[in-house]
Amino acid sequence: MMAAVFLLAPTGQTKASSAENIRGWAYNSTYGYISFNCLDDGFAGRFPFTFPFTFNIAPCSYNQHGVNLGADDNFSGNAWNSVLGFITFDSTSTPPDISYRAHCENTCDSSNSCTACYRESDESVYGYMRIVSTGEWIKLDNHNVSPSVSITNYQAPQPGIFSGYATTTFGTISFNCQDDNVCGTNNYEVKIGPLEIRQMVAPNWNASSACSIAANRAVLKWNRRSGTQSAYQVIVSTANSTSTGVIADSGKVLNSATQFSLSTAYDTPYYWFLRLWDDADVATPWRQFNLSGTKDWISDNYSENLAKSPNPSLTFTTYKHEFPHSLFTWTPNEIVIATTTNSFVSGSTYYDNSNNQISCGSVACKFKWTTSDARATILAPTKATTSIMFTKAANTSVTLISTDNDNYSCATSTVLNVNYALPLWKEIKPTN
Repeated sequence: MMAAVFLLAPTGQTKASSAENIRGWAYNSTYGYISFNCLDDGFAGRFPFTFPFTFNIAPCSYNQHGVNLGADDNFSGNAWNSVLGFITFDSTSTPPDISYRAHCENTCDSSNSCTACYRESDESVYGYMRIVSTGEWIKLDNHNVSPSVSITNYQAPQPGIFSGYATTTFGTISFNCQDDNVCGTNNYEVKIGPLEIRQMVAPNWNASSACSIAANRAVLKWNRRSGTQSAYQVIVSTANSTSTGVIADSGKVLNSATQFSLSTAYDTPYYWFLRLWDDADVATPWRQFNLSGTKDWISDNYSENLAKSPNPSLTFTTYKHEFPHSLFTWTPNEIVIATTTNSFVSGSTYYDNSNNQISCGSVACKFKWTTSDARATILAPTKATTSIMFTKAANTSVTLISTDNDNYSCATSTVLNVNYALPLWKEIKPTN
């Protein structure tokens, strides 16, 4: 038996190790562990028999294998079981049921030898993997099994963790020991192994923040696809470069924060770059914000980004100027129910492209008056000055939205105490 072991040669399977991002083990009660990356294999674990001693042989020396979940959320590569052999996601055969393809966000079919995909919106895995030696298909999305295979998405506190069960003719395959309540005595788990950046968000302050703080602020956010973050570095540049045109470089910040704030110039497109460090202090590659074909997105100012940016897929654009300052006064100070003498006058201001603050007028600004009194009559709801007749005595809010010519809007609200008018009375002398 010993001689046979040392005569074993590496297989011709070339999908392997660090090039693939899925790590760990699944488990079947009949055939034992299924390895998703040979970097995790102990030497004895690669064979259907055990050894009374250990071998100092590097991982991936034999039965080289690995599974990858690509940026397109499609699976590829090979897993390994010491009895069943290779279990592949790269099959040229057609799975027995192709309805899973409707759930894949990108093409996953025979054209790219894809048999399984992941849909982040419901954290579910769809499709099959196939035992190479027997041709048997293993179903990953059998919803008659509770739960079927899933992966926590980038919005989860711990993204990239597999759970649930696949189904076969020889029983289920468990992807996480927690599902079977055996962790501690039989630890296994499949996960996206390395720290990965999944989403970068390039917003300005949203409108409500721009109204109350400043429109030349930008908040850059990100989410992980997997792993644990111990540090980050953000670079923001006017050029498509991490070294030219740099206006902000955070340096390596030892923090698990997921956003970075900075002040910018107005009406300017910026590129931004991000890298993270994991809990072993290993850095990810630089990742650039890119709207094209990724999960990246702009949370606000989208139309101006498309119009202004020389390459809108790779940049975010700041607002042109400050937002209008919405303000109004009213007379009389004491508001009386069911009268039309309540006058409301806008005192709003707006900003030009040089950020000069200017009084709003009917040409420079648009107005919208509303009130929490649903039956109140607003005589001129889109004018700078209006009268409002209220219908009930109560604390009632009046809101003015002021919008400038660039469609930047800010609102202000005031709660008024609307009362009944005092009754008319006169003093009458008592009679005898």
